[in-house]
Amino acid sequence: MSPVRGIVLDMEGVLHVDWQPIDGSPEAVEALAGAGIELAVLTNTTGRTRSAIAERLAAIGFEFAPARIVTAASAAAEHLRRSHAGKRVYALVEEGATGDLDGIELTEHPADAEVVLLGGPDQTWTYGRLNAVFRVLLEGAPLVAMQRNRWWPTADGPSLDAGMFVAGLEYAASVTAAVIGKPSPAIYRTACELLGVRAEEAMMVGDDPESDLAPAAGIGMRTCLVRTGKGSSFGEADVDLDLPELAALPAALGGLASA
Repeated sequence: MSPVRGIVLDMEGVLHVDWQPIDGSPEAVEALAGAGIELAVLTNTTGRTRSAIAERLAAIGFEFAPARIVTAASAAAEHLRRSHAGKRVYALVEEGATGDLDGIELTEHPADAEVVLLGGPDQTWTYGRLNAVFRVLLEGAPLVAMQRNRWWPTADGPSLDAGMFVAGLEYAASVTAAVIGKPSPAIYRTACELLGVRAEEAMMVGDDPESDLAPAAGIGMRTCLVRTGKGSSFGEADVDLDLPELAALPAALGGLASA
């Protein structure tokens, strides 16, 4: 078995919950980096740019350069530039996500759109806006979703994520969304390329065995489930490591390497 040369970390539920650092996680990241392991953050967060995320992480004890952060928004922008170049895009996204949509022609009017981009839900997702998107999809515009998570943990408890909206629009308009963030295998490959390691030399650490870890295993990455965040809500999981929190990972990697 190849040694782990790179680790890709989910953010929410692994490093922090609602921007409160999980005990021991900053120290674990420092220890892993000190051991010479390449690190990156992979997140379906859609409301902040990579630079804003790096600043927010630094404020709670994590040092990551923006270039070491892969977001669903940055990956969606790359997908639009590659697959829908020159097309007008109606982006139903949080305001903070537009900073990573460089080079994308955005329109404020759904009726003018040639492509619909769905990000993370917020209070602006009214019936009127969703219905306008539905009508554009009926006319043939493709649907691109940054992610389709079911829910996410906050300090106040579980909160609905984009998945129900993506599924609802797919059902109503009889379309299939191109999902760019996790669990799309492509975004895991992007993270490995960023680290300069092969998938077989990388490990994905997440709190969701379905949306974080199964796709990573599918491309050959090793997997570590932490029982913080959403992790405590799952039963037995088919992963390489099953740990109570990220703080246990540095010591556990020694056992994995010798297995």
